[in-house]
Amino acid sequence: MTLDEFDYKILGQLKKNARIAYASIGKDIGLTAPAVAKRVQKMEVCGLIKGYTLAIDHSKLGNSIKALITIKLGFPKLHEFKKDVPLFEPVQACYRVTGEDCMIMEVLLRDNSHLVTFLDKLSSYGITKTNIILNDLMDKKK
Repeated sequence: MTLDEFDYKILGQLKKNARIAYASIGKDIGLTAPAVAKRVQKMEVCGLIKGYTLAIDHSKLGNSIKALITIKLGFPKLHEFKKDVPLFEPVQACYRVTGEDCMIMEVLLRDNSHLVTFLDKLSSYGITKTNIILNDLMDKKK
């Protein structure tokens, strides 16, 4: 699918607020609501728009620590780790990456005790490094 200026503007609006009304998008970019709806539907059908997500304030659910944990694991542990990681409750995202560490996980944890328990669990797979996230510079809601 080839995108034009309107499609990029629509994507920009949806990125800011996936629940925005098509009429509001249309008013901002100079199209009718049905024209916007048709363009969004085309982007959904072709797989460009894969879905809409929910943003949750995890601190209100009791998770006060957000961290990035890298793990360096040996090849024998790779298959076991790939099988187990979807079962780890704190893991929000996990990426296989290049470099010395082969995995990066984004995790949400209740407190330091929860972090220590989780790191102990990960130690059976390999060597970890933890970076606690202090704030998100891209979070426009703060």
